[in-house]
Amino acid sequence: MKALLQFLLKVPDGLSSEQERLHVFFRFGYANAAIVHLLYSVVFALNGVTWLAWYNVAVTALFVLGAVIWSRLANPLWLFVTLWIIEIPLHALLGTLATGVMTMFWIVPITTAILSLITPSFSWLTRTVLACCSTIYVGFLFSLGFMMQPSTPLTTASEIVLFLFNYAILGAMVFYVGAAQHLVQIAEAKQQEEFDRAEGLLLNILPASIAQRLKSGERVIADNHKEVSVVFADIVDFTSVSSKLTPAQLVETLNLVFSEFDTLSERHGAEKIKTIGDAYMVVVGVPNDRHNHAEAAVNLAREMQAAVAFLRDKAHFDLRLRVGINSGPVVAGVIGQRKFAYDLWGDAVNVASRMESHGEPGMIMITQVTADLLPDSYKVIPQGKRDVKGKGQMSVFSVEPSEQ
Repeated sequence: MKALLQFLLKVPDGLSSEQERLHVFFRFGYANAAIVHLLYSVVFALNGVTWLAWYNVAVTALFVLGAVIWSRLANPLWLFVTLWIIEIPLHALLGTLATGVMTMFWIVPITTAILSLITPSFSWLTRTVLACCSTIYVGFLFSLGFMMQPSTPLTTASEIVLFLFNYAILGAMVFYVGAAQHLVQIAEAKQQEEFDRAEGLLLNILPASIAQRLKSGERVIADNHKEVSVVFADIVDFTSVSSKLTPAQLVETLNLVFSEFDTLSERHGAEKIKTIGDAYMVVVGVPNDRHNHAEAAVNLAREMQAAVAFLRDKAHFDLRLRVGINSGPVVAGVIGQRKFAYDLWGDAVNVASRMESHGEPGMIMITQVTADLLPDSYKVIPQGKRDVKGKGQMSVFSVEPSEQ
């Protein structure tokens, strides 16, 4: 039984998912159509309508041949047009003229309308035109059969049988369309779920506005930001301590700290740029400008220091943090083609990194530029001059780790 199902559901290679569903449907459709036409021929033969009985025998053979061809080829359009768009309306016309309106042959072309709408080989314009023509044809056949007397009246029992056959065909088609629509909705829901997941991953890598620009086709993203504050945070003595930790403990500690920093960055409207080993880099004022970027950066740094003190008991060693902040212009953009990254460049970035390296554990070291941007409510403590690589002697300052 399993082997039979696998044979029946097998489709040619290279088909889209929509074409695969259609291929399986018509594989059964051709077989069912052959059986139905054979039953038609029996009914007509019993009622003495010999010519129509032989017609259905011939059509039965065509549908059997169609089933064989369809199982071997990838949706041959000519076969669909010949048997489903030409034969069905012709059969409906002959059946209505011969047996009258009560046998419901006039409604069978609705099948053509349904099949046209679900055939991916046609454009939507062609599908709509064929469906409309089939619907108009139904009205024409009903009017013709209603106004004319049947050439060969059937017995009441035969009329009931044909009525049920045709009604069942229409019902089966409507059921298929409903089932197909249900399957499409399920597939679309899964696709949307995957899209949302991919979108979430993308937004974990890039700011939302930058991601949107990439998706809209922008090739080169490089923006000048005149006023931002860059924050570097580094775990003290992590390199020496990490050699004493297991890989699991190492990753667990970094994940513990940096996950908390991610939460704090989002709370303060800062944009995380990257982690470099045990260093954490974040910026305020990118990609959206912000007038109080220096205040937000200092407030974020204070909470990062407080978070490290709180997480110390959960970590595998004595957590201590150095933080450096500098303000100024930067260039922000996306680099890479595969594992692309949103990054910052500029003198302000380099100096912020130097502030972190010149600081002491538990200290928040800032430059003169950042200090000048802070309101008087922030207690800024001069730390003298430091020899900063590439900049020479610079006045540096610190701020209290927490508000007093």
